[in-house]
Amino acid sequence: MFVFKEFQLDEMTIKLLLPETSQARDLYRVVKEDRDTLKLWMPWANETHSQRSEAEFLKYIQGRMVDDKVFMLTIAVNDVAVGMVDLHNIDRANRHAEVGYWLSSQVQGHGIMTESLKRLIEYAFHEMGLHKILIQVDTENDPSNAIPKRLGFKLEATFQDQIYFHGQYRDFFEYGLINPE
Repeated sequence: MFVFKEFQLDEMTIKLLLPETSQARDLYRVVKEDRDTLKLWMPWANETHSQRSEAEFLKYIQGRMVDDKVFMLTIAVNDVAVGMVDLHNIDRANRHAEVGYWLSSQVQGHGIMTESLKRLIEYAFHEMGLHKILIQVDTENDPSNAIPKRLGFKLEATFQDQIYFHGQYRDFFEYGLINPE
């Protein structure tokens, strides 16, 4: 297991880990337990039907990381995988990327995602040399919209009818953060 970053929050040890198939059991358990909530916002939630499908996804992500298309980390709390955070649509020429994230409902509300994203963004700016990070969030997902606001992102756009999901078109906010250096 490769620990990318480690930090403490309250009584919890948070580790940001490179994805490995050994995490599939824990991640699938979270998806299964939180499926009803996750599927409101994440199209992939209904497609994750087994620990094996989660392991296949993790293998796929490893390949995408080698190709520099995505940079994904598993979030572990006290050594149990509970969510993920990533940079995707990495555009080296224009020096920007988008962020995605999800976290078990069992550990939400403790600042885990905010702190995890903070560390990922620092890496993106200082190690990857990116200039801008973007986050797109469903306009109705209040908890997810709070995170970019806490991290100093600016609301840059509202995209009407951005995706067709659950039989309807959904609006998205896009937030941006520019590297201050």
